[in-house]
Amino acid sequence: MRKQIIVLAVGALLAQTGWTRDQSDDPKDHPDKEQSIGLGSGAAIGALAGGPVGLIIGAAMGGWLGDRFHHERATRAASEQQAVAAREQAASLGQRLNTAELELAASEAQLRSERNVHRDDVERAVALDVHFRTEDSTIDAGDEQRLAELASFIAPLDGTVIRLDGHTDVRGTEKYNDALATARAESVRDTLVRAGMPAERIVVTSEGSAEATATDQDVDGMALDRRVAVTVVGLDDAGQVARETQ
Repeated sequence: MRKQIIVLAVGALLAQTGWTRDQSDDPKDHPDKEQSIGLGSGAAIGALAGGPVGLIIGAAMGGWLGDRFHHERATRAASEQQAVAAREQAASLGQRLNTAELELAASEAQLRSERNVHRDDVERAVALDVHFRTEDSTIDAGDEQRLAELASFIAPLDGTVIRLDGHTDVRGTEKYNDALATARAESVRDTLVRAGMPAERIVVTSEGSAEATATDQDVDGMALDRRVAVTVVGLDDAGQVARETQ
């Protein structure tokens, strides 16, 4: 008789669980699969082991275990989803960072290119030659005004240096021409300094007659050889200019 009661109770409990599932389509209104399995199996084991009291205790324990298993699985699934989302977000951020770095590198390269072009334009715009009479190193009023204008333009530009290369025509000895070319370059330097150009940003060199192109029969050509070439260079080239003069 006791066994029959137990069997009937277990059957009723299982039937009630199934009936509850059949009566509701919303998963929130009935125990999930794990809870139902735990509830039924716990009840059956409890009934066989301890009769009606064991049935109730077993059902309760089985339901609790099933519910806990369900929550643990749901938590694990949520954690996995969060991990996947985090990896996707990290990949997206990494891609955006790489794109930003490439854009920055391209911008820097463009700026360097524009700076070099601008520097070359400035150097060409302000390059000039100061010419001299035979065996003379004095500067006439017109050239002095041009040099003063150049100094006023270049002096405020930090990182720029003025290079002065003194030249002579082919007449005279090498020693004499070197000294005359130096005197001419120094005369130009002094004019620039008086106009406000810092002396430490002026480099003086002497070529003498080494680069003269006209023969001593070419009067007009020799007039072009008697000169000081004035060149503006950027800070990047200043070190090279200084080494060349040493």
